[in-house]
Amino acid sequence: MPEKHNEESIFFLYELAHIDACIRFLDEHPQVREGGYLIVPSGLKIEYALAEKGLPFRSLREYRPRDTSRFRLAEEWTVKTFDSPQWKWFQYRGVSLTQMFFLNIQDYFLRLLYYGTILENLLVRHPAARRLVVFPSSHSLQAVPVQKISSVRQQPLLRELLVAVVSCARLIGAQRGIEVVIPVVIPHATVSVKRLRLGRLVFALKRALLELGMDIYNASITLLRPRGTPRILASDYWRNIEPILSQLPRGELMLFDRTETFKAGVKNLWRYRVRLYNFSSFSVRNRKRVRAEAERMFKERWHELRAHGLPEYSYSGFALRPLMVEALDGLCANVIPQTLRDIDGAYAMLTRLAPDVVFLRASVSLQTHFDILAQVARARGIPSLELQHGLENLGPGSYSKRHSAEYIAVYGPVIQEEFVAVGYPRERIPIVGSPRFDSYQRAADPSATDRSEGRKGMAVLCIGTLVGVESAQDEYDLEDYYLALARALEKVPGSSVVIKLRPGSAHERFYLSTIERIFARVPHTIAQYESFPELFDSTDVVASYYSTTVLEALKFGKPTIVYSGEPREEAMIRYHFTRYAEAGGLLTAYTQEELEEAFRSLAGDTALRTRLAERANKAIKQFHLFDGGASGRIVELIERLARGQNRRPSP
Repeated sequence: MPEKHNEESIFFLYELAHIDACIRFLDEHPQVREGGYLIVPSGLKIEYALAEKGLPFRSLREYRPRDTSRFRLAEEWTVKTFDSPQWKWFQYRGVSLTQMFFLNIQDYFLRLLYYGTILENLLVRHPAARRLVVFPSSHSLQAVPVQKISSVRQQPLLRELLVAVVSCARLIGAQRGIEVVIPVVIPHATVSVKRLRLGRLVFALKRALLELGMDIYNASITLLRPRGTPRILASDYWRNIEPILSQLPRGELMLFDRTETFKAGVKNLWRYRVRLYNFSSFSVRNRKRVRAEAERMFKERWHELRAHGLPEYSYSGFALRPLMVEALDGLCANVIPQTLRDIDGAYAMLTRLAPDVVFLRASVSLQTHFDILAQVARARGIPSLELQHGLENLGPGSYSKRHSAEYIAVYGPVIQEEFVAVGYPRERIPIVGSPRFDSYQRAADPSATDRSEGRKGMAVLCIGTLVGVESAQDEYDLEDYYLALARALEKVPGSSVVIKLRPGSAHERFYLSTIERIFARVPHTIAQYESFPELFDSTDVVASYYSTTVLEALKFGKPTIVYSGEPREEAMIRYHFTRYAEAGGLLTAYTQEELEEAFRSLAGDTALRTRLAERANKAIKQFHLFDGGASGRIVELIERLARGQNRRPSP
């Protein structure tokens, strides 16, 4: 779209539903159309939809932030806020709520910085604009009241995240003297009050029947199956729990994630004495007055702090303090009451069930129940254990530094050192390897013959990337990643590529159409449900972004290129994978030229591929304990923790 300087109105669209809303707004306000307007879509999916409708727009590429400062600031501001002595009162029964909500606040800061920078850049780049039009999120219009408890536990600041764009627009518009218009969007289907009440009643009845069924089932297991040992209270996926329980035939499982029972099957439920609980399974009515007093104290302390104790959080010409005040207001008013009930429920659960170990899928999460289980377990003298399930980032601006579990079982010494570097005691970071890699031990035999013999050209396995503000990437980064790989492979005669996407990827049609367009001149196929061993066996080289799949490729001795041209992703690669490259175990690339050189080298030098494969095996053995014995070591660790626990009286 050609540059124009007379657009009086800027429309910022961040959902597909906003396209039709924008068209209706222009039809209803012809003076806006006459004054000139600019449409800026937030993402490729919206751009494609606008192009199909023949509507002109300017890509968000020109306005989005590209540096890493927002990630560092989000972490620094959250530390400055919640690690302040002024917040020491923010705890209940020994559970630190600043620890619990640290990631939620950091994530919200990051969201505000992302959208705030975009909107600020829009107004700076278009000084003739007199009006900024931002539509409310369509998701907030569809919120169902009966899901409130679930949403509070899953993402406490969900409401604030849904209105983040609108909040940023109002704030920046006020600070710059620009009119901000938030049109009222009427949903296509409105729910009557009568229907809403009926829905609440049906939901309540279903929930009551489910709880009754769970009570009967739990009582049956208690009566018919003898008590097992060790007794494990787990909040994890069944696929992660089952390999461990299979080596604990006398163990007993109390499962927090009750929907996982459908994946376990009746045989395993009986075999492992599985009972099903969550915080609401235990009455906490006797602590109602204590919670009410805590809520009153929290509100009183927060009001004092709001008046005098929060910094401005200024960045690039705008200050985010008003939005943080609103977010913390919402946290105290809407989230804290349920959180206090959950903490009481956790105390009642752990007191009643007396597990030997609390086993967690994660302990740094937007979901509050992980943190509650870990902190209450610590207060009760029960060891909590988190098993590393993927490659995380512990570098500057990390999301993963504040784990709550007492013990974090990791892949190998390189991960242990990263945790120690950010302040964790070494004895709390045991090295166990990974059950996920145990199954690869036989398939990844380095003595196997080179299966690329007789294959024409070079076959590349490309690991499909993810998008999202919290993952450092957006849809433009995804496009840039694929474009870089496609352009590099176009210059390698005879090359082909397999693009591996996650099974059931969200927005699958968008991913597929994007890949087909970008790789049109490179022979390619798309894989989703094939296993990695199968894909490694049929390809010569692996190309990936920052992903656990890199470790899998190295385990199979595959020559691997780790690439990203996105600054945040580049910083993550440099932080963790530089030592692999220095050991000769893989190649890193941060520019188009470096990527093309890496592909040319691997395509034209089979001896180099062989050397990389050999060094990959050496590097993976040096940095990680992937020897096929992880499940056994985890079982030993659980049994050791169960025998050595030191219970303390509850506060």
